[in-house]
Parts: sequence; structure tokens; C-alpha cells
Amino acid sequence: MYRKYAGFFFLLLSGCSLHPYTKDELLSTGVASPEYCLTQERTVVEERVQGYLNHCYHPQVTDLTTGGTLVNTIQLKVDNNTERSDMVLWAPTIYGNQFYMNVIVSEKNPACKTTLTAVASGWGFERNFPKMVESANGGDPWCPL
Repeated sequence: MYRKYAGFFFLLLSGCSLHPYTKDELLSTGVASPEYCLTQERTVVEERVQGYLNHCYHPQVTDLTTGGTLVNTIQLKVDNNTERSDMVLWAPTIYGNQFYMNVIVSEKNPACKTTLTAVASGWGFERNFPKMVESANGGDPWCPL
């Protein structure tokens, strides 16, 4: 019986450090999306995808019925330049910064008006790929969490 609980607590504690600690590590070890070719203007896609990410992942505090507090500190950092926009989901933790997803909106493919690509740190964030495309196309997708 003790071994079951010890194994559970080990998995629970080790789960905190499963995500990359740098953006470069995320880009090299994460799961890459296909390159999505979109017909909307880049500024429209950026606005819609950023809106989706802000809606689904934002800092929040939840009071538990036990009297405790659960804090979710996932943040969205956006870097825009003339070539592309990088949208990074990350969070400060007691283990250091952890990076969950990087979304790039650009005009790199001449066959498309706008190109959307993403890299996720695992299956939980990879589930957002089709939702971001739905959002970029003007839909109002549900959050996968």
C-alpha cells in the first residue's frame, strides 16, 4: 500500500518539471504543428489567436472548499516584428520558468496570406492546434482544459 502512495506522490512531484525551462528547449524538444495556410490577413490572425490564448490561459486564483488556494500563473508573452509574431505561453514556477507553447504567425509562405505554426511541450498543449486554427478562421472554440 505504501508503495502505491509513494509512486503516486513521485509522479505528482515530478510532473512539475516535465516542461522545458527555456524557449529554445521548447522549440527543440516540443511537438510541432503542421504549417497552417490561412486566407486571413496577418493582423486579423494575430488578434484572433491572441484572443483565444488569453481566454484559455490567463493567470487566475481559485479558492478551494478546503480553505486552500490554487494559483495558475500561465502567462502569454507576445513579440511582434515586421517578419512575424511570437506568442509564448510560459509560467514562473518554484523550479524556474517553464514554457508550454510557442505560436508563430507570419507571412513566410508566399502561397498563403498568413502562416500559422506552433510548438507545444506535450499532448495537453498540442490539443490547442486545431482550436487556434478555428479561432484564426473566425470561430469561437472551447478551451481544451
